[in-house]
Amino acid sequence: MGTEDYAGIDEFVLLIWGLRVLLVILGSVLFGVFLGSWWLIARPVFTEALRAKAAQNWWLPFLPRADGSWGPLTSNRWWAVFRAQQPTTRRALVVRWAFWAYVALVFTLMVPYAGCQIVRLLSLGWV
Repeated sequence: MGTEDYAGIDEFVLLIWGLRVLLVILGSVLFGVFLGSWWLIARPVFTEALRAKAAQNWWLPFLPRADGSWGPLTSNRWWAVFRAQQPTTRRALVVRWAFWAYVALVFTLMVPYAGCQIVRLLSLGWV
């Protein structure tokens, strides 16, 4: 047994540590994607709810602004169905807020769940 046996073990250990570093980097990027999706989708729901509460007008996020533009909950074509030119029924308001509350809840719970699953994946790959 010469030095070749030890050299092979060192290369294998370096390969394992390289894979571990790759797993950590990929896990961090994946967690960043989940956190970014929360930042883009759930955070505006919370900020608009705070703005509506401060103004004591729960229709505020769904109404056009003074300049004619729309807020973040109604700004794109997929969410345009939530737009209202003027306040209508209480039922319509409840449906709008129920949908956005559900979306915010799902995205808020998704981030820690995804973090746990990424840590689990890392622990499986660490062996």
